[in-house]
Amino acid sequence: MSSIDVVEELEDLHNAAPAPGPAPHFKSRTPCEIRYIDELDIAPLARADETGDATFIAAELGAAPTADERVRMIRGILNIMGFSGLGYAALKLDAQKQPEYAYLLRNYLPPDLLPQLLEGDYLLRDPHMRRAFESSRPHVWDMRSLVNASRKDGIDPPLRRFFDGMREHGLASGLAFSLPIARTSLRALILFAGPPAHCEWITDSVIAQALGLGLSLHQRCAAYVQAICRQDSVHGLSQLQQRILGAVVVGMPDKAIAARLGTTVHNVDYHLRQLREKFGARNRSQLAYLAGKMQVV
Repeated sequence: MSSIDVVEELEDLHNAAPAPGPAPHFKSRTPCEIRYIDELDIAPLARADETGDATFIAAELGAAPTADERVRMIRGILNIMGFSGLGYAALKLDAQKQPEYAYLLRNYLPPDLLPQLLEGDYLLRDPHMRRAFESSRPHVWDMRSLVNASRKDGIDPPLRRFFDGMREHGLASGLAFSLPIARTSLRALILFAGPPAHCEWITDSVIAQALGLGLSLHQRCAAYVQAICRQDSVHGLSQLQQRILGAVVVGMPDKAIAARLGTTVHNVDYHLRQLREKFGARNRSQLAYLAGKMQVV
């Protein structure tokens, strides 16, 4: 779909938007648990082979000597493309298809904007963001489309303050798309925003550049989230699996592990397959490396 088609689709939605009405009653639910990602956190924890070099930008980001330099590089690229902000939210949805917990990148948006969206249950209530999250196709948006789409549920004071905050920070139009995070149940929503009031400035060329930068940033953030999920998975291991994993870290072969633990080689092999899947490891050496890095002994 070209950017012109996206704009025409948004215009159709604007014209069909219902008149303002009273806000319906939403059932209360457990608030979204928010964890934060900082560029400074990514390098020490993420695996180099997962942060990747699939694009030139990704390779350049990986070669940056410090986190501050990566932040300056990305902000410079955003400015060249015409964007003033970039949001990254890795989300796990609950049974009601609302965010249950989220990882938010701190560095490229005002720190309170994405948390406000999540805490108010606004992010995926908006049809443009919902489609972007579910389809992986880029969806262009502007403030008019967000406001019109929100009127059917009523614009309450917190949402109005959020919209005002976006305008104040020069975040009035942009595009969003999503990507899966391998070996996890999360999906990342990547949101670009700029100051123009309407989205006609977002051409096919701008979309292509944004996709390249978004993919490069996603490689780094997804690697961090995968590492955190591996750490969390350690707490779900059985005592036998923890002992097998500790033995793998110190280089013991299957027969020696089986003898030490009083079990069979077949059982050790079975649990090693389970552990490789849980940790996202391709082989025994990688499993030992990951477990050793997390100090699983």
